[in-house]
Amino acid sequence: MTPGKSSQSAISTLVAAAIGTALGVGAARADVKIGVFGPMTGDAAGYGQSLREAVDLVVNETNAAGGVLGQKIVIVYGDDAGKPEQAVSVAKRLTTSDQVLIMLGSISSPASFAASQVAQATETVEIVISGTAQNITTQGNKWVFRSAIPDTKFAADLVDFIAEKFPAKKKVAFIYVNDDFGKGGFIGFKARGEQYGMQIVAEERYTRGDLDFTSQLSRIKASGADIMVDWSRYAEGALIVKQKKQMGIDLPYFGSDGQAHPKFRELAGAAAEGVYYPTHFSVTAIAGNKVAEAFTAKIRAAYKKDPDFVHAQAYDAMAAALLAIKKAGALDKTKVRDALATVEFDSVRGHFKFDQKGDPTLQAIVVIIKNGQETAARAN
Repeated sequence: MTPGKSSQSAISTLVAAAIGTALGVGAARADVKIGVFGPMTGDAAGYGQSLREAVDLVVNETNAAGGVLGQKIVIVYGDDAGKPEQAVSVAKRLTTSDQVLIMLGSISSPASFAASQVAQATETVEIVISGTAQNITTQGNKWVFRSAIPDTKFAADLVDFIAEKFPAKKKVAFIYVNDDFGKGGFIGFKARGEQYGMQIVAEERYTRGDLDFTSQLSRIKASGADIMVDWSRYAEGALIVKQKKQMGIDLPYFGSDGQAHPKFRELAGAAAEGVYYPTHFSVTAIAGNKVAEAFTAKIRAAYKKDPDFVHAQAYDAMAAALLAIKKAGALDKTKVRDALATVEFDSVRGHFKFDQKGDPTLQAIVVIIKNGQETAARAN
């Protein structure tokens, strides 16, 4: 990922770019309240932890340097547990009783989409962190932006990689979670795959929270497929890859960005070895991006671990939000929304700007697990 023309030398410089001065002398202003929500509990809590860690890092740095528009940033957190109905409840609280200026969240596509209806009704900007379902930004909701690459683009990037590295593999067994996230991945993969002559020979679905995938895997084993694609989040993805190994299914395995969280490798153990998946960010692909290198160093210093893709998405979303607030010059929701549509900066994932739908113009990275660690797949 090569930084753009306005490359900054350190992540602190990126954050500092979003710091303004006080808007005048006299009456005190309220704190800049930003709502952040995601799965802080439940089987997707690992994503929520990464979200919170990245946001806290930005806020601590920015407040130590004077805040934004001369005011301190205050984060109001909400736990949606990855559930759409809970996301709606949290978003309503953030936008009404908490009166936040802007919202960041959520992680899952169903929760993000549900909250976007509240964003529209209350005219509050929502920057979706990890929800990739394309319909989030094609519903005509001008209050919604996204830090994640949408699933149609993400799946297409994975298909391009498979066609490049495995040109003879044309028969695909596809398993996915039966929600907006899984369906989006399947539709995007199938559409792009047809351009390369790929054929879906097995289409298997499951309900989020399922534990036993033997029936689906048995049909995949008998399908005659020569590759397997699994569009899952990390909890179910780890179970699927372990059961695949136990059943002796020897097919090249390609996961989704949901498996890119370290929890997938932790839960899957040895079964994760050799797994490919696309990701929004990987420390294996940051060489030359000074912003990403500095960001990685800061996460390591603060949390004693490498950053994952949610850290990166959340950090970029916070940077975009702060830049928009500064550019707006006032704590006004409409002005912040209009400014956000025009922000452009060098982020931890490359040069960042929003397209007309509110999606970032970024590229997916494909990795393979070797010796328990991510390795850039294009180098293999």
